[in-house]
Amino acid sequence: MVQKLQEQIGEQDELISATQRDYEQAQAESQRQQSLSEASMNEVKEVLQALEELALSYEQKTQEVLAKDRDNEALSEELTRKTVMLLNILIGWNSD
Repeated sequence: MVQKLQEQIGEQDELISATQRDYEQAQAESQRQQSLSEASMNEVKEVLQALEELALSYEQKTQEVLAKDRDNEALSEELTRKTVMLLNILIGWNSD
């Protein structure tokens, strides 16, 4: 009877040890996964920051292009007016 109880205690000790090892392994894996998750989140944050910077840069460049287009349009209109004035002057000279 005592021997049987000692065997049961031994088996329970083995089970407790195995459970402790499994728990420690699970804890280590959980910490590893947490570290990976944090690293991934940091990488995502960096990518989002880079995308935001790109979007802002794109918006700024778009505004610059629009301003240049307006400047070009104004210069084109001015060139047309001056060309018409020059042609009128030349026509006036030729008619004399």
